[in-house]
Amino acid sequence: MKKLLLLLPLLAVLVGFSVQAQQVPQHVTTVAQLTDSIQRIMRREHMPGLLLTLVAHDTVLFEGGLGYADLENKKPVTAHTLFRIGSITKTFVAVGLLQLVEQGKLSLNDEVRKLAPEIPIDNPWEATDPVRVVHLLEHTAGFNDMGLNHVYNSTATDPRGAAAVQVFRPELRCRWRPGERMAYSNPGYEVAGYLLEKLSGQPYDQYLAQHLLRPLGMPDATAELRPAANPKLARGYAYDNGHYNRLLPLPIYAGPAGSMSASAADMTRWVQFFLHDFRAPDGTALLQPASLREMETSHSPLGARAGLPTGYGLANQLMNRRGNASFRGHGGGIYGFRSTFAYNRELGLGYALSNNGEQDAGAIDKLVRTFLLRQVPTPPAPRTVPLDVAAVAPYLGHYQNVAPRNQLAGLGDYLLGDKQLVQRGSLLLLQPLAGTADTLLPTGPLTFRRPKDLVPSIVLTHDHDSRRALISSDGFSLEAGSLWWLRPALFAASLLLIITGILAGLVWLIFALRRKLPRVQVLPRLLPLLATVALITTIVAFVGVASNITGAGSVNVATVLLGVSPLAFCVFTLAGLILTIRYFRQFRSRVVAWYLLFTYGALGWLATAFATYGWMNLQMWGV
Repeated sequence: MKKLLLLLPLLAVLVGFSVQAQQVPQHVTTVAQLTDSIQRIMRREHMPGLLLTLVAHDTVLFEGGLGYADLENKKPVTAHTLFRIGSITKTFVAVGLLQLVEQGKLSLNDEVRKLAPEIPIDNPWEATDPVRVVHLLEHTAGFNDMGLNHVYNSTATDPRGAAAVQVFRPELRCRWRPGERMAYSNPGYEVAGYLLEKLSGQPYDQYLAQHLLRPLGMPDATAELRPAANPKLARGYAYDNGHYNRLLPLPIYAGPAGSMSASAADMTRWVQFFLHDFRAPDGTALLQPASLREMETSHSPLGARAGLPTGYGLANQLMNRRGNASFRGHGGGIYGFRSTFAYNRELGLGYALSNNGEQDAGAIDKLVRTFLLRQVPTPPAPRTVPLDVAAVAPYLGHYQNVAPRNQLAGLGDYLLGDKQLVQRGSLLLLQPLAGTADTLLPTGPLTFRRPKDLVPSIVLTHDHDSRRALISSDGFSLEAGSLWWLRPALFAASLLLIITGILAGLVWLIFALRRKLPRVQVLPRLLPLLATVALITTIVAFVGVASNITGAGSVNVATVLLGVSPLAFCVFTLAGLILTIRYFRQFRSRVVAWYLLFTYGALGWLATAFATYGWMNLQMWGV
């Protein structure tokens, strides 16, 4: 018996390996094996259904679906079941605008303000660096991504045209010089869709239907904002606590950024469109091949100008940097659905997939790519280049991410987001404050790739103001300087003071209830506790709103607390600081008085950081 107990851990490991091996075969060589492996991943990852199309050398290997479009009624996914493909919509809008470029109605370098002066763009650099069309398509205008209350439209009407752009007026402010940093922004594509409408004379969805969807023979695709009534639409689900919860197919405000719904049959045509150099099935060229090359090229960001070839193009990006070959395309996520569209023109391979369980399909993506590339020889290792120590030396130091997708998210980078670029012998390392360092392998004097990557994805350069910059697939970072340690040190000290302030505040609250504190000292001693409660409430309310984003635009407990709590945090902090200074000499214990001053100083610093990153103006309801 004792020997059996000793063997149990080994048996468990062996069983685990066996189960894993059953879930995903080591060598998938047929479509049947591939779909079987995908279905196992679907069960493991709780994906009710999957849209899937596979194209290889003009042959459609698979076009259809797996699992259920409607769990309750056991309705299977077919080749004509519609899935909401989210941000893949951007590729359609970009192609539509490129058609207008070829017709001479605009150019990528046109200034948006001249094309549409009615668009409410706030650009402090307008005189020297205006927002151009290419900035919208490459997410380099510096706009915020959409606010939580500007994602899903829970009202009965849909703003159209200029009214839809006005919804995003708060987001259309350039946070840095346009054409410098890339930060994904859906509102930029709302503006791009408006330009498509204005210059074509048609609503964007009608234009796409007439000039792309129908010429390409996409039988089911539609960009309608409200697809719920369409009988072909798959149901979206979220898995929670052992149950699938059906999600309402709510419309979105930024239609040109993500309103498209498509079937496997549609996505086959879209993949073939890119593999066939923008030609329709009958051979008609809907765009010239040169426009396809433009779409795959990153034009405007500083990284591209510094020699980095792998940035985001015109709604087109590298989908993988590892494996036998790279694919280009776009991903998409929308309430209840996660999607991928990818292709490799040189190899004639492409695929599209979407699941209606709102799950990350990275494992299926990798499996599909491996299958399509199964006969592609393993490429030789990228050419190794010796580290140019002299060229790299000026760039060593700490860097802070300064291009958050949304200004609110920049607070975390400000407090703890520094990374250090260090040289270790012949290696260059990028070390975060906590966690494992990335090894950067040189591909040129100032361009680098990570191990196992096929292509460079990091470059060292200077921005417009001559500040050292480190640009990678993870974002845009500026050198933090010699005082890089000050922010994390202040943050750690603030946390310590806040924690001790909670404990002290609870003790002082008891003393106050028993009337054992001088009256003038009650508020100075208790306000740190109240400020901390307001701060914690802000964080909890934000998590609540983010986890139920469909209610972000309405008045509810979470949105009200998110609007009020940050202001209460500031008011309590400021009031406590003023009262402590006013009655400082009346404290019998100068230790307590100084402790309170330091605590209010820490809270004040946090309040300033919160205000800087937009946390003091979070009135969510309304648009």
